[in-house]
Amino acid sequence: MNTLRIPKNSSYQLVPHTIIICLFAYLFICLFPTHALGDTLSNGSYSINVGNIDTNPQPTQRPKQTSQVLGTSAHQPEFTTGPNYTVNTSNDSLSINTSQNTIDYGILSSTNPVTRISNISFSNSQFGAEILTYENRPLETIKNDIIQNTSCDDGDCSSFTAAVWTNTLTYGFGYRCDSQDSTLCDPQFANADYFKQYPEDSLDELAEPLLISNHSSHTNKAVVTYKVNIPGTQKPGAYYNSITYLAVPGF
Repeated sequence: MNTLRIPKNSSYQLVPHTIIICLFAYLFICLFPTHALGDTLSNGSYSINVGNIDTNPQPTQRPKQTSQVLGTSAHQPEFTTGPNYTVNTSNDSLSINTSQNTIDYGILSSTNPVTRISNISFSNSQFGAEILTYENRPLETIKNDIIQNTSCDDGDCSSFTAAVWTNTLTYGFGYRCDSQDSTLCDPQFANADYFKQYPEDSLDELAEPLLISNHSSHTNKAVVTYKVNIPGTQKPGAYYNSITYLAVPGF
């Protein structure tokens, strides 16, 4: 059975920027009728008698054997068996770790960008996995003062398009991703100083892929860089929002 493990790490104080890790696993339960109508299908080349197929047998134990799964030979624990089928459960697991749950940007001053990093690692199943991400809203105070998401230097970046952000007169909040072990992050981040906006849940924007692994690997690592820059007219206050990472196994 798939397992998900999220360690609780230490957090920082002051102006928090909370990362929520949501891991989803899906269990599909098929309900079968206790009786099925049977018939015989045939032509000159074949004859199939389906009158005696049991669609609701009692689970029985069978010796474990090597079975072929998507072209790879692997031992699969048997969940239940019948005269015409075997249901196997996967022994793969997916786990995700972050270096901290809270990002503290400290005291901000105008035209002095502040960056913080967070290390993310995950071990994925043999069929791959991906990490999706979004923010609940822009950085905001309890009085609803907002630090808008960055549009980058040329006004070109969005939640799905990265662009260069180096000008100290370009304000807002954004992020970039750098792969550590393999090509996990968006290839757009191969360009130095390229950033994106987080998709905004308050605007019903869909979560975007942060990391994608299409192959089995023991551990995948990446560094997420958060960046915030404010103008001199920014109102003082404690600004915060939440970033969510969704770990989705491949099938």
